[in-house]
Amino acid sequence: MKFVIKMCCWILLILYLLVLYKYLVLDRAYYPAHRSFNLIPFDSIKQYINNKDDYNFNTWFMNLMGNFMMLMPLGVLLPVLHKRFRKFKNFIVFLIGINLTIETFQYYSGYGSLDIDDVIMNSSGGIVVYMIIKAILNIQLLNRILIKEYEIKQDV
Repeated sequence: MKFVIKMCCWILLILYLLVLYKYLVLDRAYYPAHRSFNLIPFDSIKQYINNKDDYNFNTWFMNLMGNFMMLMPLGVLLPVLHKRFRKFKNFIVFLIGINLTIETFQYYSGYGSLDIDDVIMNSSGGIVVYMIIKAILNIQLLNRILIKEYEIKQDV
């Protein structure tokens, strides 16, 4: 069963990476952006929130919610696929590394801008899902322990 789950996760990871590549590269290949960067944390997030009416819904949604959701699948897939990512420190270092690689690529390729707020939003989404999964697994473990303890008391 573990093998089937891991194979399904590998397939989902590959499909996810293909969708990410399509969105980050192929969809932008014909309309390269000018090179810009924002290194001030929460600056562009504040701009989108404070000036919501200045943006169409798609632009607003994709820059806030789209960035938040972009790396969420990694919060589930990475810990399943490799034990190293079950430790929060390893997961977060890898997640931020992926983020910085994507942002740097976007800047130098001209397919987007380098924005620290994208790193913040992308990482936040991945971390939220990671924490939810960890909490669910901890609750399941606690339930198993309590059930075993209850069964032991019943046997006595």
